[in-house]
Amino acid sequence: KLQEEDFPCSTAELELVFDGLDAAGTGRLRIEEFTAGLRHVMSSQTAARDHRRRKTASRRVRLVLPSPVVEGEDSEERRHFAAFVEQLGMANNSEEKEIWQLWVKLQQEEPQLLGNLEDFVAKMRHRIQEARSKKEALEVTLNKRAAEHKEEVQQLCEALEQQIQEEKQRLEQESMARSHQRGVELQRALDASEREVQRLVTEQAELETRCRSLRSMQQVTSTENRQLEESNRELEEHLRHVHQQLQQNQGRLQAARAA
Repeated sequence: KLQEEDFPCSTAELELVFDGLDAAGTGRLRIEEFTAGLRHVMSSQTAARDHRRRKTASRRVRLVLPSPVVEGEDSEERRHFAAFVEQLGMANNSEEKEIWQLWVKLQQEEPQLLGNLEDFVAKMRHRIQEARSKKEALEVTLNKRAAEHKEEVQQLCEALEQQIQEEKQRLEQESMARSHQRGVELQRALDASEREVQRLVTEQAELETRCRSLRSMQQVTSTENRQLEESNRELEEHLRHVHQQLQQNQGRLQAARAA
């Protein structure tokens, strides 16, 4: 574990640096982001030491990637660094160069911090792996839920479509039934109207026949009335003639009686 007397940044502070830089909460940081944040903490907390070192040392370190074949202690150190980089799983040369710069700086200025850096990076790597595992598990869960949701939506759509189809068929059947009923009622009304028209036509024909019969009877009656009137006149004339003859005969009879 990091000790405050050996290093101005404790493990908790390094974790805070990592958490502060990991604003998205993904558990991942680019090497450039991490080294930049770590440099900032180191430069702010070791300003006094840097001031003293500038007075007593003028060494400069050329921050480049080492050649693969170097003898002695430096070669062993670089093998150690290569194993450290392999543990980090870096495949980008620029990222490897950044971490090598930090490695060389720590070895030159704070060699006792290399172990702390390795511990911290190992811990961060474990946390990153855990975060990656959680992310993968979350992705699996989300994919499963998405598939289940898709299946539920599909089933809901199919059920809704089936319900719509059944409702459509029901409405069509009801419409056909109502149309058939209206057709039957209209046919009944039409038949009744035709019967009524036929009845009226028959009644009209009967009335016309009766009217013609009445007119014929009127004509006959008128003729008979004229004949009766003529007979009456003839009878009345004959009656007057007979009455006159009777009076004449009575006068003659009276005259004869008187004589």
